[in-house]
Amino acid sequence: MNRFFLCARAAAVATAVVLGMSGAVPNHKPDQNSDQTAGRTKVAAGEYVVVEQSNGGAVGPFGEEIYNFDETWTLWHTPNGQYEIEGERSFESPRDLKRTSPFRATLSRDFTLLHITELARIRWLPGAGPLNCDFRPRELLCSASAREPLTLRTPMQHPYALLWPISAFSLSGLTREVERDPDRASPVQFVVIEQPSPAMPVQTTVLSGELRYLGQEKLVAAGETWAAFKFSFAPVMYPRFLIWTSAKGLLLALAIEHEHINWPQEGIRLVRIEKSPDF
Repeated sequence: MNRFFLCARAAAVATAVVLGMSGAVPNHKPDQNSDQTAGRTKVAAGEYVVVEQSNGGAVGPFGEEIYNFDETWTLWHTPNGQYEIEGERSFESPRDLKRTSPFRATLSRDFTLLHITELARIRWLPGAGPLNCDFRPRELLCSASAREPLTLRTPMQHPYALLWPISAFSLSGLTREVERDPDRASPVQFVVIEQPSPAMPVQTTVLSGELRYLGQEKLVAAGETWAAFKFSFAPVMYPRFLIWTSAKGLLLALAIEHEHINWPQEGIRLVRIEKSPDF
């Protein structure tokens, strides 16, 4: 997966100040009493891991590589029909230095991402943060508090998702915004956010391609057998992504498909799930 992120730099670039994963806040835990929030109902809790069997296990752009990525989360249903997520990502950056990065997110009734708050530090701008991003229909709007307010506006032409930093719920939400028609591909976009250097604190890359529904198939994830919806994302000149989601829109797995059948496995897997009977 690391190689894919590196190749993404060939697309169009816009620059602003936002968050990267390697500037995470160590040892910060989300509120363990959040289940007392009035009106919310817990519907699921789970865990994702990144599988990277090449590149020495590294994932991410040059200078921002992470290792042994793991994301735990709790999903709540709110009285207005939307969903709230409280989670924490853990990883090593550099290798053998454990870091954690809490986050919160809001999903629509249809399980598409509306808003995300990243509580990690901004690498080249000490004291800035947290980062708040609104996923608008034609614009990704991100901002962070600092001595001078920081704002990123990225115009979008098609349904889109975050590719980096890793966001499983953003990826799955993208599949909810396209038609499930095997004979018709939908134009989509992915956003890669990097923090290259103090001279260029952040750059964003927009990668375009087509998302196609491939049908339903049985998939084993987190010890359960799912009737999964399968999609493919095919950016020009890059490896193909395969994405599996549940009927509710939960990401079950993501794999990167290479030309050689013996290429080491790369992707994201759901490894643990606890959920209500109707989810």
